[in-house]
Amino acid sequence: MKKKVVVGSRASDLALNQTYWVIDRLRENFPQFTYEVVKIRTIGDKILDKTLNKIGGKGLFVKEIEAALLNNEIDMAVHSMKDVPTEMVNDLMIGAITDREDVRDVLISKDGLGLESLRIGARIGTSSLRRAAQLLSYRPDFVIEPIRGNIATRMNKIETMDLDGVILAAAGILRMGWKDKISEYISNNICTPAVGQGALGIQIRKDDDFMKSIVKKLNNSDVEIAVKAERSFMKTLNGGCHVPIGAYAQTQGDRIFMTTVIASPDGKDLIKLQDVCEKENFEALGVKMAKESLKNGGEKILKNIEVGD
Repeated sequence: MKKKVVVGSRASDLALNQTYWVIDRLRENFPQFTYEVVKIRTIGDKILDKTLNKIGGKGLFVKEIEAALLNNEIDMAVHSMKDVPTEMVNDLMIGAITDREDVRDVLISKDGLGLESLRIGARIGTSSLRRAAQLLSYRPDFVIEPIRGNIATRMNKIETMDLDGVILAAAGILRMGWKDKISEYISNNICTPAVGQGALGIQIRKDDDFMKSIVKKLNNSDVEIAVKAERSFMKTLNGGCHVPIGAYAQTQGDRIFMTTVIASPDGKDLIKLQDVCEKENFEALGVKMAKESLKNGGEKILKNIEVGD
C-alpha cells in the first residue's frame, strides 16, 4: 500500500495555499498517508512581461505540471479549473472538482471606491481580456492597463503604476485571507466569471486506480456538473485565456442554469445568453449556448480577434 502522496503545485502563494487546503481535506479522510508538495514553475509564471494572449497557446499554467504527472514525478496536481485547457492530455484526467469558492470578480481600489464611484477615465489594471471587455461595456470611459504577476504583485500595481484599482478573482483574495482589501464584489450581471472560476481541479493519471479512489472523496458533484457545462461552452468555441469569453453555471435541484458571454475586446459588442435545462444534459447546454452565441454575432467577434492577433 502506498504510504506517501506527492502533490504538484505552481509555486505562487495562492497556488500553494490551494494545494495545502486540498491536502488538509485528504488528510481528514486518509490520515495514514504522508503528503509531499513539489513546487513547479510554469511558463505562465516565468513570462511576466507579456499579457497571456501574447504568450500564445493554452495550458500556460499547467503544461510543466502535467509533464511531471506523466513522468511519475508526482501523483496528483492541484489546479485552478480556469487554468485547465478543455482538451486534456490523453493519459491524464480530472479526478475531482472541489467545493467552489465565490465565483465573482472583485475590485480593489485606491480609496475603497466601487465601480460606479470611480472617476471618469479611471485607470483599471487587469490581466484578463474577459474582465477588460465587460468593464468597458459597463463603463466605456475606463482606461484598461494590462498587469501580470501574482495577486500581491498585481495589488501593488495600484501604487507602483498609480492605478485607480485592479480587478481580481474573489476566490483568490478570499483564499489568501484578504477579504478586508475588497472594495466591491462585482455583480455577475456586469462581469460574467471565467469558465471554472473559483473551483479547484485535482488532476491524476488515468491508470492510477489508487489515486482515483482517494481523490474522489473531495469531488463535489454539483460543482463538477456546473464546471463541465461551462467547459463544454468554451470547448465548442475553442476558446482559452486569449479570448474574452465567460460562463457561469449553477445547479438547482434537477436543473442547471447558465449565463454565457462573448465580447469584443473593446466591449462594444457583447453577446450574453441565459438558458436552463435538466441537470443531466449539462454538456449539451454548453454546446447549445456556444452555437447560439456564434450565430448571434459571436463568430464575427472571434474572427476579428484572430485577425487582430
